[in-house]
Amino acid sequence: MGRKPPPRSEFSDLLRDVEDEVHPKATAGLQPKLAVFELGLEWLSYVHIALSSNVKIGPSVPESRAVWALIGSAVSFGLSIRRLCLSGFDTPARALLRTYTETLFLCIVALHDRNLATAYVAAENDSDVKDFWHKTASPKNLHERIIIIEKKIGLDDGVIEKMTAWRREEYEILAQSSHLSYLAAALTALSPKLDDKEKYAPAMFGIASAHSLRTMSYAAITTWYFSRFSHALLLGKNSAECLIVLDKENEWHQRIVAGRDALSAVISDSWSKLSSA
Repeated sequence: MGRKPPPRSEFSDLLRDVEDEVHPKATAGLQPKLAVFELGLEWLSYVHIALSSNVKIGPSVPESRAVWALIGSAVSFGLSIRRLCLSGFDTPARALLRTYTETLFLCIVALHDRNLATAYVAAENDSDVKDFWHKTASPKNLHERIIIIEKKIGLDDGVIEKMTAWRREEYEILAQSSHLSYLAAALTALSPKLDDKEKYAPAMFGIASAHSLRTMSYAAITTWYFSRFSHALLLGKNSAECLIVLDKENEWHQRIVAGRDALSAVISDSWSKLSSA
């Protein structure tokens, strides 16, 4: 055509400039939610390491395979969510947050139901995996199993109803990020600015978005929720009941307990702020 195209490096430079601008704004503007989420991911990584074998790659014992794999995956998805939000891509982060949430909920259920954990590990081919998720671990089934666990633990019916309603409301938001409506797509391309929620700006290449406040909030609270509803079967002194036997001489076990307590303390002190976003 006799046309000389511009060098490809210009587009790479554009993306780099946008990220350099967005990252500092998002890092500062998403606090304290970002810090709480990072604390939760740090704790999850300690749990995964404590479940790992010291002599070979993989879990320390066969009984911990499902939980070991799910928690390790949750850390990976969680760090991906963090990076996407810091780079200004909130809707993709929420799509991953849906998987992150389902992973931690499935892990809670696997801890309370060893047969389910065994079935999860045994699902190796495509057909078995599809069958497991449709019949056992669909979003509807996971929510129902979580409610059963909450009742088993002894939570008040009113508390369970409120938590269930809140979880379902948040899950609907996450689902809209996976299956985009026109409005969701439009708000992905044009998002409210983190430092001025009344102003919208092009977000296709990334933007420090006010929407990420809610994303970080739900990610942090979901991690806290997992820590509270899993620790009784994760941490303890009886190997017949718990996957990780507490040992005051073991550094990783000390970190797990300290991290869990710190996460609970932070969430308890700032619950109203986290849930108001």
